[in-house]
Amino acid sequence: MMITILAEKPDVGMKIAAALDRITLHNGSTVSFKQLKTREKAVKAQQNKDGFLKINFRGTECYVTWGFGHLATLKQAKDYNPDYANWRKMPIPFFPDTYEIKLIQFPEEKDKYGQNEKIKRQFQIIKKLMSKSEYVINATDYDREGEVIFSYIYELAGCRKPVKRACFSSQTKGGIQEGFTKNLIDGSQMKNLETAGRMRAIADAAVGYNVTAAMTLKNTSNDVLSVGRVQTPTLAMIVNRELQVTGFAKSKYYTITANFADLKTGLKQYTAEHSEKKFEKKEDAERIMRLINGKNGVVTNFAKVITSKAVPNLYSLSTLQMDANALFGFTLKETLDIAQTLYDGGFTTYPRTNSQFLTEDMVPTVNAVLDSLATTKEYGSLISSRDRNFDSKHFFDDAKVESHFAIIPTGVIPEDLDEKQSKVYDLIAKSVIRMLYPPAKIERTAIETTVAEEKFISHGSRIVDEGWMCCGRKIKEQDLPNMEIGEKVTGEYFMDEKETAPPKRYTDKSILTAMLSAGKELTDKELKKAMETLDVKGIGTEATRANIIDTLLHRGYIERKGKTIYATQKGIDIIQALPVEDIKSAALTAQWEIRLDEIAKGKEDPLKFQTDIEAATKAWCDTIMHSSIAVGTTDSNLFCPLCGKPIKEHKWGWGCSGYSDGCHFSVSRTIAGKNLTLNQVQSLLQNGETKKLKGFISKKTGDKFEAKLILDHGKVKFKF
Repeated sequence: MMITILAEKPDVGMKIAAALDRITLHNGSTVSFKQLKTREKAVKAQQNKDGFLKINFRGTECYVTWGFGHLATLKQAKDYNPDYANWRKMPIPFFPDTYEIKLIQFPEEKDKYGQNEKIKRQFQIIKKLMSKSEYVINATDYDREGEVIFSYIYELAGCRKPVKRACFSSQTKGGIQEGFTKNLIDGSQMKNLETAGRMRAIADAAVGYNVTAAMTLKNTSNDVLSVGRVQTPTLAMIVNRELQVTGFAKSKYYTITANFADLKTGLKQYTAEHSEKKFEKKEDAERIMRLINGKNGVVTNFAKVITSKAVPNLYSLSTLQMDANALFGFTLKETLDIAQTLYDGGFTTYPRTNSQFLTEDMVPTVNAVLDSLATTKEYGSLISSRDRNFDSKHFFDDAKVESHFAIIPTGVIPEDLDEKQSKVYDLIAKSVIRMLYPPAKIERTAIETTVAEEKFISHGSRIVDEGWMCCGRKIKEQDLPNMEIGEKVTGEYFMDEKETAPPKRYTDKSILTAMLSAGKELTDKELKKAMETLDVKGIGTEATRANIIDTLLHRGYIERKGKTIYATQKGIDIIQALPVEDIKSAALTAQWEIRLDEIAKGKEDPLKFQTDIEAATKAWCDTIMHSSIAVGTTDSNLFCPLCGKPIKEHKWGWGCSGYSDGCHFSVSRTIAGKNLTLNQVQSLLQNGETKKLKGFISKKTGDKFEAKLILDHGKVKFKF
């Protein structure tokens, strides 16, 4: 009698074997879990040679083996019929009667290190071990993707042996042992989650190869136009933002600010801005300046209130990625990779979690983690003097934890972390330490000052009790003096001319926010509230969002400059050429994600989901195949005023053909509610300005106005 344990990767297999028993090397020596770091080279050499590690588990002969992440995948259309390698010979859309799987195979030019043979060999080892086993234990990552990884291998191996599921969220010795004892469950309990993973793969395949083939075949150029179920709506958000930025027509506005000081001493000083904030017409601002210049003011309202700023939630992967991007400039992929490294090292818990809460039985776990952190120089002083009084519902809530709880340290103190790893670990460690602290107390002050019946507003804030903020992350303070209603002040007044600014391009943090909120413009506060209630109907998953952005970068559809993400001309072209809005819809993709989640809970019929996906794909392909897809047509009569290259006309407007070379000149087809004609754009590009045009609409007031459009250093502006 024997048992086979299948881990997702060799490193995890090594830890499982050492945690459940000891690893016996060919020379007869043994390696304990504690010795893994010093004996790693010898263990890995044996792993590479044998493809398994033999141990004793519960008194039974046991073989721990592993994949290399995904060993198998769904077949492509050409795998069903070799003729379909030529998309012109493939019926579009093509849906197989049964979605079959195959071992992953790298193209010959990418198989530099013999991965294909390595995969085949390891699969044969797994297949042989499974066939001899009484039962098999699935020890892949405890999530949707892990279930798919295991089930594909199990199916491809033709295995029919019973399956048990090991559920562990930390790769410490104790965490692994608990996963194979207390948390070892029957594999049938994971069937719904597995089905959801399979349906996700089917949806991605059906949309991917069919719509990509349709778009590519109908395109007038020879470029492959890649379309994906999640990739394309994400790209559409980035492209739409890019067009908002490049097509933005700046306009002037005016502000009035004041420096006030108390009339008696001149010591109580503060700044303020006019309650109107922005004046579109210069004459309006000048009229007010004439009214107030040289006049004193009076404090007509003064309010001071103490507010509480609650302790932040613990980290999900998404919120960790957001903070790491905002604070350190790390990309989504960098943070995911670092979090995975910390997990693999046994220092933190499973990273691909969407929960910011712990289960209600984890209070002892948190206390043990805090005890370990308290022994360190970095965190000891933050912990040692604190009572262990947790706001339990703020951190521990079974209803808000699905398969995985929030990311926390394991209590194993890391050594030899690099600078980036240390920064991410510090965020995770302090997120738990903050649990010991009360809310921060913020004093917020507001002053209303009136000058000649014109209102000026000042806002200030000051930390009066830092509470959890002693663990980092203080707010920006602006202290205001104590004033009394009726107190007179002197004033200096300033009028400034400014220009409206376009919306900001996405960063990793803001595109992640957009993906989580399915493209809706949510503030950080709104998103936080949505995530606390798990009312997040986003696109992609914790495990896939970073890879979606990386895929768009790899395909040249977007580019990153510092923290900022730009859509390339190639990316703009494919979104503008795609004639089906549904494929670009973040809201629709989010609805599919909800249905996949319902499948995982056993509340949705997977076959109905598959039927709906295939029906939608067929409708999209029909629309595309009856359309003419042209990606960017060049108008030989128009040339870029910045670099001299030809201008291309797109659905959204006109842009320089040298976009990929760094020239981002463009003219939006619609400016301030007015659609431009080709003749007007020709006049703008050839003469540097248009004649006075009617029909512009003020975004603020809704009033129509007239203006010329002019070119100012490559930017389109109004001239009144």
